[in-house]
Amino acid sequence: MGGRRRTDPAARSLGEGLTDKKPALVEEIQETGSTKMLKRLLILLLLAPICLYGQAPARPKPSPSAPVQGSARPQTSPSSKGRTTPKPVASVMPEAPPKKLTFKQAESIALRNAPLLGSAYFDAQAAKDVVKEVRSQFFPQVEGDITAVGTSNGIRNEFAGTNHTVPQIRIGASGALNNPTVLSRESQGLNISQLIFDFGRTANLAAAARFDALSQAQRAQLVRAQVVYRADRAYLNVLKAKALLNVAEQTVNDRQVILDDITALAENKLKSELDLAQARASFEQAQQLMLQTENAIGSTFAELSAALGYKASYQFDLSEEALPVFPKESADALTALALRVRPDVIAMRDQVLSAQRQTLAARDARFPRVEALGTLGRTPVGDPGVTGNYAAAGIDVEIPIFTGGLLSARQDEAFLRANSAQKTLDDTETEVISTVHSAWLDANTALKNISVAESFAASSAETLILAEAQYRAGQTSIIELSQAQLSDTQAEIAAASAKYDYEILRAALDFQVGTLQYETPKPAK
Repeated sequence: MGGRRRTDPAARSLGEGLTDKKPALVEEIQETGSTKMLKRLLILLLLAPICLYGQAPARPKPSPSAPVQGSARPQTSPSSKGRTTPKPVASVMPEAPPKKLTFKQAESIALRNAPLLGSAYFDAQAAKDVVKEVRSQFFPQVEGDITAVGTSNGIRNEFAGTNHTVPQIRIGASGALNNPTVLSRESQGLNISQLIFDFGRTANLAAAARFDALSQAQRAQLVRAQVVYRADRAYLNVLKAKALLNVAEQTVNDRQVILDDITALAENKLKSELDLAQARASFEQAQQLMLQTENAIGSTFAELSAALGYKASYQFDLSEEALPVFPKESADALTALALRVRPDVIAMRDQVLSAQRQTLAARDARFPRVEALGTLGRTPVGDPGVTGNYAAAGIDVEIPIFTGGLLSARQDEAFLRANSAQKTLDDTETEVISTVHSAWLDANTALKNISVAESFAASSAETLILAEAQYRAGQTSIIELSQAQLSDTQAEIAAASAKYDYEILRAALDFQVGTLQYETPKPAK
């Protein structure tokens, strides 16, 4: 023993065997050193799909829902300890609705909260990126490539222990005209291409994309005007409903007084049962009007809340607005202005220009395309005939000779779509002329109706006073009094509605002309 280490005879004999074979192993390593990298790359290429397939992508977590009362607290598994669980991103809550609301505040809130406006904004931004996509063809296209190729002979040499003197192979049925010789190698390099001339095809495609982006921007402006007009109309409808509710309440009070008087007279046998029944019917008719106006109040507030972008119905204290001035321009002048500034008309014109450029691009696709090509890189491992640095450059000219009618059909399609866009523009302009004239006439008539309705209401009120006096004096029947009451109620409703009808139609005229004024909203605090 004495601190000596005992040597196993089997181990000693193995060591001697390795010592004897050491020169052969060194020689073998030197011979196969150039192919070590190739062998590793081939193993990686074979195992990479299996590894990628085994790594299933993480499923997206469902959006967090509201906590359920009484639900059990989730347990944490031991394997999840030490992990950081990502917290859900809190959604942006809409601003709290104000109690008091002005006309301009309603427009500003609608512009901040309207989902449709956000959708139009994102569409416009996406259209701008399409322009960048097309314009990218004007710049050099640089791609980096890493290629590892192993032929069947080379793979057998490495894995099966064979020794083919010609490791390269020749591909026969490749489905294309190419160099049939394939050499085992691993290369890294850059491939560069630059468009030189294509007879303006790419330029026309870029111009078409720019016109599409301009058209989408105008459509976003149209959506903005629609949002503002919807908020204005809903705001004015609430004020109108409130005015009609005041008329209904006053009508109920007035007819309650008459019903009480006639009831007292009928009890004393001074009025007939017919008078009492007619008075009661008039009172119930006033109550029915009040129910209708109360329902209108709720409906208009719900409409206003939706126009402001809220997902619930709210009640607001609205302020009255000054009566807008009627435009001095004639209907023809406003029509000419609408054809110049309306967003939908401008958007349609841009669509026509885009379609025309698409037609030119389809025509230019039939001409040759000149492109510069270049490549450089290095092949560190592989067949001795291809190892080392490499670089090359050249000019490629593509000439479409026969495509089975594809290019002709594309050109015809683009031409027909351009004609279709032009006809759509003509129809849009015709519709604008009609709608602007109708809106001008409606607003002008509504403005004149304000004074007429007020005069009618005053005359009906005097008639009702005289009818009540004559009925109390016994000179007329309850029928004449009921007719006077009905006429007065209709006149009061018309007078209360006339002002708001004009304001709504005046906003509609601005919307149809394309001159609806609004302020850009500031971010909510």
